[in-house]
Amino acid sequence: MHRLHRLILPGLLAFASAAFAGNEPSLTSSTSISDEKVPLDVFEATTTYVFSSDLNHGGSFGSQYEVENKFEYAHRILLNGPWYYHVGVAYDRFDFGNTSAPVPDHLQSGAAVIGIEYMKGADTGAFLQIRPGFYTEDNIGLSSFDCPILVGRFWTLQEDKLYVLTGVYTSFLKGGFPVLPLVGVVYHATDNLEFRLVPPDPRIIYTVNKQLDVFIGGEIAGGAFRTDNHNFVGPHLTKLNGTQVDFSDYRVGGGFIFDLTNNISINGNAGCSIERHFAFHRAGENYRTDPSPYVQIALKASF
Repeated sequence: MHRLHRLILPGLLAFASAAFAGNEPSLTSSTSISDEKVPLDVFEATTTYVFSSDLNHGGSFGSQYEVENKFEYAHRILLNGPWYYHVGVAYDRFDFGNTSAPVPDHLQSGAAVIGIEYMKGADTGAFLQIRPGFYTEDNIGLSSFDCPILVGRFWTLQEDKLYVLTGVYTSFLKGGFPVLPLVGVVYHATDNLEFRLVPPDPRIIYTVNKQLDVFIGGEIAGGAFRTDNHNFVGPHLTKLNGTQVDFSDYRVGGGFIFDLTNNISINGNAGCSIERHFAFHRAGENYRTDPSPYVQIALKASF
């Protein structure tokens, strides 16, 4: 079940930059599915619940849970040959349990999805994507506007066997490392076993039958946001008013991918959120949680 269009995951597609020129990119797909129809409409809705754990910053500020809800819809428009425009919308929201810490009780982003992709069947060989939108707590304005950018390409090292992804991500609002290289590896060990080590959710996948895959792996969720002005008062709190925050949730676990039809699948997984991290890089403050369990369910469709 080598459906490598799942490689370009929603978290990874939060970026874009640069145009492709010169040689056409090699695809990650096998020749057996090279004639597969290009899906023109893609939809995904995901809900994640992370159970409560202590939020710490030189001591516990109380117990905090997390709920993430996100959806994305995209439509492809034929440009020329294997090249397609990629246009759509995306929304992602994190809600957190209340604590005594000066961290947001929710963060959200709404963005347009604009890009160009090199397609061969259902597989993406190269991509350029931007996501202009607002990444905020509640207030929408110039300070909460961002345009994350991603450019990437898959390289064939061994046909039908081994592929490498290289790319670059940048976000103007991000406070830690605003420009990051992206590297991933896809290795088809056997017809049933695949190592799909691609950020933001690397996985080892075993195909049980034509409808069911099971996997173990990890996931990095989150993003860069602008917080609201809460009128905090105090030597370490005033600087958190309306500042920038990078939120990250590092998860490991296992799950399944079950194809309800040829076009619709349901994904479920569970595991451990190792750490949720509120990094106020520009204010020099960090808040972290203890590990806690999580569960996730997703519905994906492509037509």
